Amino acid sequence: MPLFKKERKVLELINQHIEAVIHCNQLFIKSLEILNEKGMGIEIERMAKEVGQAESEADHIRHEIIQSLLKGALLPESRREILTIIGKIDDIANKCEEIIKQISLQNIEFFEELKPSIKEINLKTKQQLQCLQELINKIFSHFYHGEEYHNELLDIVKLESEIDEIEYNAIRTLFDMDIELAKKNQIKAIISDIAEISDIGEDISDVLEMIMVLRKV
Repeated sequence: MPLFKKERKVLELINQHIEAVIHCNQLFIKSLEILNEKGMGIEIERMAKEVGQAESEADHIRHEIIQSLLKGALLPESRREILTIIGKIDDIANKCEEIIKQISLQNIEFFEELKPSIKEINLKTKQQLQCLQELINKIFSHFYHGEEYHNELLDIVKLESEIDEIEYNAIRTLFDMDIELAKKNQIKAIISDIAEISDIGEDISDVLEMIMVLRKV
């Protein structure tokens, strides 16, 4: 089914919103790489501000999408679906901003034993976001062909499951270390927050699956 002008505009804005959130996540990942290479310092504070600015840009685009929907773009059920999806996508940018702020405020650094796990979680989260972007594009460009994208959904869920396992092993390594319990709990909370970004991605995939089922003819 071809998209009309208003529908195309909304899809373009959704793409811009996802791109802005992915950019925010990339800045977040870069900030953690700098933290792991150089430790806490002025550069982390600068990166935290950049992540915050990227989050604000994503939020601005989200409001643009809402304004387009208020003007009558798309059918009512599609508007509800899009509002749900962009809200959850925006949660990813919010989470990135929140985590790097907490790292900066609490002066957190990761032990060498944990750095490979943090890197792997971020890599798989990045892959997951790219899969989500492609799937959202496909679904909203071809409303009635959702059954064709089942494998893409499985890929997103698989990545989230892999991240859960990395998180579990990292936390087990952390609690085997000879450091005070308060420090363990502080770092555990941050690791869990980083992994939670992929949980949000899986939540989005659940919404997309629901849309695919409802659109099936």
